[in-house]
Amino acid sequence: MLELNNIKAVYNDVVLALDGISLRLDAGQFVILLGNNGSGKSTTLKSISGVLRIEGGELTEGTVELDGSRIDRLTPEVIAGRGIRHVLQGRSIFPQLNTEENLLIGAYLRRDRKTISKDLARVYEYFPSLAPLRTRKSGFLSGGEQQMLVIGRALMSRPRIMLLDEPSLGLSPGIIGNLFTILAQINKEEKTSLLVAEQNVAAALAVADYGYVLQSGKIATSGDADSLGSYARVKQAYLGLNEDGSFISRHRSPMQTADDDTTGQNNRQ
Repeated sequence: MLELNNIKAVYNDVVLALDGISLRLDAGQFVILLGNNGSGKSTTLKSISGVLRIEGGELTEGTVELDGSRIDRLTPEVIAGRGIRHVLQGRSIFPQLNTEENLLIGAYLRRDRKTISKDLARVYEYFPSLAPLRTRKSGFLSGGEQQMLVIGRALMSRPRIMLLDEPSLGLSPGIIGNLFTILAQINKEEKTSLLVAEQNVAAALAVADYGYVLQSGKIATSGDADSLGSYARVKQAYLGLNEDGSFISRHRSPMQTADDDTTGQNNRQ
């Protein structure tokens, strides 16, 4: 369905962010990208959605293909028209609009107007805490509510593929567990393929089918979720976790600045 073939990504003709990434997302699959800050997770998603070029980056090698056709030369709006939705890191809401107005923006380009109300009700089923907040300005929602809102807004477009960048960032542990449970429901019930960049290893591996571990712009290892979760070398070397699941204290290397997780690139979102 979606394939990245040995892509290399550079920012401003200088910073090498991805160095030969190849991965595959099949129809209906839930795949996660794991790795420390600066490993290349966000840049990988932006290479798929076309946002990379907007932020001063470009693919210098390789291809991104959807159903066997290249999309890496297309603009973000054309790629979105092919059914790919990118939920950026940072909860890009329209704070002056209320919750329901934000959700309806997700259906702006749809022509099947009669089914929009049905899909809106479906979003409220996935995220029931949003229902009583329909008329509240989204700028006054909590971080967890805003994260539910941007995911629900993407769902309103009926995507084939959703790319989610660090959906658990800044959320409490209880909310994180619930969020990933809902993502698993969306994946199965809506038949939406998910590619999720995430640092919360335990929550992500609990629901995903397959995972890729990135390190310094390369894929260090990959495998099904169960094997990655039990692989001590993955935990220690690539995810920065001790055997008990706690994070290993590390200094960031210069290479870690390549990814837009840790540079000013994310200010442009």
